Amino acid sequence: MTVYLDVAVKARDFIVAFWQILILSLLGGILMSACATTAPQGPGQSPPDYPGSGQPTDIINPEPEQPEPEQPPAEPEPAETMRGLTPAFMDSKDIRRIAILLPFSARSSKLRAEAASMLQAAELSVFDNDDNNILLIALDSKGTADGAAQATAKAIDQGADVIIGPILAGSVKSAGKIARKAAIPVIGFSTDTSVAGNGVYLLSFPPEAEVSRITKFAAEAGATKFAFLGPQSTYGKRVLNAYKANVRNLGGIMAGVETYAGKDISVMQAPAAKLANMFPSPAETAENPEFDDPYHVVLLPEGGTALRSLAPLLTFYNENTRHVQIMGTGLWNRDEAAREPALAGGIFAGPDLEGKLAFNANYDALYGEEPSRLASLAYDGLSIAAFVAGGDSKDHTDMLTDPAGFYGVDGLVRFTPYGTPERGLAVYQIKGGRFVVIDPAPKSTDGAF
Repeated sequence: MTVYLDVAVKARDFIVAFWQILILSLLGGILMSACATTAPQGPGQSPPDYPGSGQPTDIINPEPEQPEPEQPPAEPEPAETMRGLTPAFMDSKDIRRIAILLPFSARSSKLRAEAASMLQAAELSVFDNDDNNILLIALDSKGTADGAAQATAKAIDQGADVIIGPILAGSVKSAGKIARKAAIPVIGFSTDTSVAGNGVYLLSFPPEAEVSRITKFAAEAGATKFAFLGPQSTYGKRVLNAYKANVRNLGGIMAGVETYAGKDISVMQAPAAKLANMFPSPAETAENPEFDDPYHVVLLPEGGTALRSLAPLLTFYNENTRHVQIMGTGLWNRDEAAREPALAGGIFAGPDLEGKLAFNANYDALYGEEPSRLASLAYDGLSIAAFVAGGDSKDHTDMLTDPAGFYGVDGLVRFTPYGTPERGLAVYQIKGGRFVVIDPAPKSTDGAF
């Protein structure tokens, strides 16, 4: 059955629980949700540039500045804390212990700020939950594979039923390896689908889901010939592979593929000119107006300054490309893209913003600042984990892969048996300098995937 994750602030309960858990954490040595793992960053700090979400940001670029190189995890030392420590005020309750692993002490200040905001979102989710049997255990993954292994061992020792986090792919892989031995599911936040499976479920917005949604929409609108113009980066290769697979599955033709290395306009010009000149020139069209378009749509998987450099190039080199439908990924979902004239009429897939806007408002009302880009993932992750932790441990896999999925502030999500997420996404078009929904996100899994 579908689990609905409603947003409602319970400030009184939050304050009472905050002090209770803080006192217990100081006495018992257990790091929980109310413990000051790291100083929360102010609202003026910018979000990190690393993978995690299909939110309106360049954050999902899989080639970010890493806080430090991932190292193979060392064998974790035995945790010194008691297994399943129970706070006094929860002594008579059937506790659902949920550990959240976040990089509170990562070298990157942006990553630390993201972790602080995600912890606050998880706390908000605890107090928005219908019952008061949830014990949130916050542990530091340090932004490394070794740190994630150590934190996972502590979570297991403290009796965690479900683990949510970490963020980075190497850390998720490391956490999954340790948690698997204890048969504890991990709901990670990485977009790297290669770390999913064998007990690891990714609650993120991988670019493959966005590509699938927008390609299917274009095909249903009549497109049969597709083109690609994008970077040779890891992200670009993932998008291109997914694009080719979807075009093939839809019976379309991959008519043109051009790539470039780097972000500067100088490396984009020659590939763009080659793709544009697949069309006849305006002079040739005047002599022979009846020509067959070489492609109907073109995918531009860029964001930020690189996207604004790339977008005008096709029409610059050939005016006959003006009627080609341009498409993008979640990297488009930023205000500057909506204001770029060359992107007018362009389409891309992204999450339903209705629930996200309500979440943002409630978060701001409680904490006095805007949530980070990934905070909503922590909110939904906690709610899903609480639902799963309420069932028998032997049923956790079936509960997580329920075909009905889950509906949260980021919309509909369903985990496949391989641990990858299937997302219910909307299709947006840039009109009049803003994003307009032209095909709404599904509210249930019926026919959505």
